[in-house]
Formats: sequence, C-alpha cells, structure tokens
Amino acid sequence: MKKYTIILLVALTFTSLGCKKFLNLTPTDALSGNNFWQTQKDVETFTNGLYANLRSKVSAGFITVGDLRCAPINTTDGSYGSFLSNNDLRGLQSSSSPTSGSNPVQTQWTVGWTFRNITQWKPFYDIIASANLLYKQIDEVPAGVLSNAEIKRYKAEAVFVRNLCYLFLVRLYGDVPYYTNALNTKALPRTPMVEVLNKCIVDMESVKADLPWTYANPSMIGVRAMRGGAIALLMHMNMWAAGFDAEANKPKYYNNVKLLGAEISSTSDYGLLTYTQEDNRRIFKGRTKESLFEIFQSFNNGETFSSYANLGYVLSHYPYLGAQSFTTSRGFYQKSWMDKIYADGVPDVRKDLWFENRTVNSNSFQFKKFANVYVNGITVRNDDDLIIFRLSDTYLLTAEALAELGEDVEAKTYLNKVRQRANATSIASTGTELKNDIYLERVRELMGEGHYYYDLVRTKRVCDPEYCVNPIAVANFNSGAWTWQIDPSALIENPGMTLNNYWR
Repeated sequence: MKKYTIILLVALTFTSLGCKKFLNLTPTDALSGNNFWQTQKDVETFTNGLYANLRSKVSAGFITVGDLRCAPINTTDGSYGSFLSNNDLRGLQSSSSPTSGSNPVQTQWTVGWTFRNITQWKPFYDIIASANLLYKQIDEVPAGVLSNAEIKRYKAEAVFVRNLCYLFLVRLYGDVPYYTNALNTKALPRTPMVEVLNKCIVDMESVKADLPWTYANPSMIGVRAMRGGAIALLMHMNMWAAGFDAEANKPKYYNNVKLLGAEISSTSDYGLLTYTQEDNRRIFKGRTKESLFEIFQSFNNGETFSSYANLGYVLSHYPYLGAQSFTTSRGFYQKSWMDKIYADGVPDVRKDLWFENRTVNSNSFQFKKFANVYVNGITVRNDDDLIIFRLSDTYLLTAEALAELGEDVEAKTYLNKVRQRANATSIASTGTELKNDIYLERVRELMGEGHYYYDLVRTKRVCDPEYCVNPIAVANFNSGAWTWQIDPSALIENPGMTLNNYWR
C-alpha cells in the first residue's frame, strides 16, 4: 500500500509539468523504497518539479497583491483597486457585473486576477508535501549515485522551499497547520503563527550551510536555493516573528538578523549592481550577483507568467505594456504619496530610472522599474524574472534590526549602502527617526517587489495614517483584518482546522 501511495504522490507532484515528464522517469513499479530514484537525473527531475509547482503558485498575481493592498494607488481598471487599497476583501469578493443572462458574474474574484486563488492554501501544502517527500526519499537513493554534499544540498533545497511556503502562509493567514513529515495523513489544527516561524527558523538554520553561496552553472543562480536565499528567508521569518511575539522576545530575533547580515556581507559572491539603465535591466531579468532567490521567466523558452504577476500591469502602458494604442496606465500612485517617498530636489537616480510623470495624479503615470519586455504579435509584455529576495532587501532588514537594538551607527552603514547605490544622500538620523527612515527606504527600494503590505503589517504601520493612506483600525487589526480569507474548502481537506473569523 505504501508503494502505491508514494507513486500517486509523485504523479500528483508532476501534474503541472505534464504526464510526459513524469513518464520519462522510471517504470512506476520501480518507484518504491530504495528504488524511488535510481539516478541523479531522477532526483533533478523531481526537484525541478518542486520549483515548477512553486512557480505556478506565485506567478499569477500573488506577489503583486502585496503592493496593492492598503496602497496609495488609484485604478481605473475595474473596482479591484479600491477594494484592495481600502482593505475591503468582502467587497472584493462580492463585486460583480451584469451579464446577458439573469445572474451576475463575479469579476476579478474568479476571473482575471482570480483573487479567490489567494484564499486557497492547498497549493502551498501540495508544495510542502513534495518538499517533505524529497527530504525523506533522498536518503533512499542507491549508494554512490550522489555524494554526501549533494545529498545535503538537496535536503537543504527541500527545507528552503518548505519554509518559504510557510512564510507565505503565515503572512497570508496567520496561524496555519504545520508539519514536516512525509506522507502526512492526519487532520491538523492551526499552529500559532509565531510557533510556526520559530520551528521554521530552527529548521532552516540546521541546513543553511549545506547550500552553496552560488552556483558554477549560471542558469541555476538565483532560481535554485542558495545560502544567500536561505539567509534572506531567515531574516524575513525572524522579522515577522519579532512583529508579533512578546516584547521581551523581540531582541532575540533582531540579534539573529544582525548576525545574518554580517554573514551575507562576508562573501564576495553577492554584490549590488549599479543603478544604470543597463544594470537595472540586468537586476530584474535576474541571475545576477544581487539575486538571492527569484522565479524564472523567459518568453524565448515559452515560460511566461500571468500578466498580473507584475505591478507594471497596473501602472504601465505602451511601450512597456500593451499595444501601441494603449497610451494610459490602468492606475497610478497618488501624487501626495509620491512626493513624500521621492521628493523633488532630493537626489536619487531611481526617480528618473523607474518613473515617468511621477508627480501627476493621472493615468499618464508610468512605472518603468521592470523594463525588460518582449513583443508577442502586437502586444508588449514584461519578461523579467519574479524577484523574491535580493541583496538590498537583506541590507535594509539588517539596518532595521540594528536600529531596533539601538545600534544606530551600524544600522546606518547598511542603510547607506542602499542609498549610495542610488546616488542618494546618506542618512544621518538616529533613534525613532532612523527607524522611520529605514522603513521609507524599504518602500522606495523594494517598490513593486511584493513587500509593501507585509512591511506595513509586521511593523504595525498599517494602523498609522502617517504611513498608510488607508489604515486598518487597531481593533480590526487585532481581530485579523490584516489576513486573507481562507476558502471553506480547507475544512474539507483538513477538518482539524478553522477559518479566519474576521472574514467569515
């Protein structure tokens, strides 16, 4: 029975890749016990499938929503923008438009953006199940097929993907079921979010050193787990836990991030590129020394994301998006907010590099940060990789942790590395003002990369109108208004858990 369970799980893992790639492994009657994988090619095929399933989950608009929720963005493309900016997920779900028939059809919730997909956590748990299986079965590969270092690396990759999914899950839903055993069949209750993160931190720390700093094969840089990606993941898990754990426990997380910042700064395998037009294109096309983890996209290889995967879909127009007649964007950042983030008269190359019509309240606004495009017939689409973690993100998290520890001089060293790359004036503030400056630098530097809303939430600035133009009331925040709904199908898949009460 165990043999057929494993075979079925492998088949399900590769569903998104198509049957042909699954059938190219070995006969199904050999995929059991010590014969689960016979060659390194078998292991690579399964591992690539793990990353492919992750790609499928996060490349359909999941990351972009992190820059739209509670954001100072006005949109004209339907009502989804106002619902998201006002944190009105109930309105987003119930929005509808008339059809030729007698019943209305929901827009954006089930078509287009398909926001309902964000409420469904099963795809993440499918990826976690595959990662758990990889971690377990790699020990069953016949002796001599893999070196000890290769076995450790594959295990560390499995742990990285598993913990990345748990980070995504807790940022979306708060408390979530947690498990690491292969072939789990138990109905599991929701584990407190901070407990999940602490388990993941221990898990990732135990194998981090088994990942390479980089790869000799340039096609693997950034798109397969590296030690820098593991460090970035650990930083984010620590900072999210610090945002929600008891006050007395916060220094532990900040010290962890401080040490991780020193570790990633100790290698020459990573480095910040310049902010020239050419290097900007290289950064977001991916696989550079600045990349720590990203999701690959290539039109030439027939691998493209959903249009909604990139914030440019909302904030760009021709020649960066659409046909030649598409001359206005679907949305724009509010001028008052842009004036605060990128003030006139303050030097910063990112202002001209990333924006057109930056200071107007109109759809002539253009966001050019992700400037790699391809032409598909008469349609222009983005061809950048989807950046999950890059080096400047880790510098700013380290600066934030150091500032929270009161180590302002060291915090400014990391902060000003990012600003100097942008030819921006170095920051000289201290105390609370420095903490705010670091936060605002994260807003500037990481705009469009999916961090905006989650930084607001973990720092509680989402409740502060000074930083959030559409703040969440403190009482609502404490009741779970910062989370997403959980689709009721989760109760069928796991009767041991409950839904998020705020959105029921």
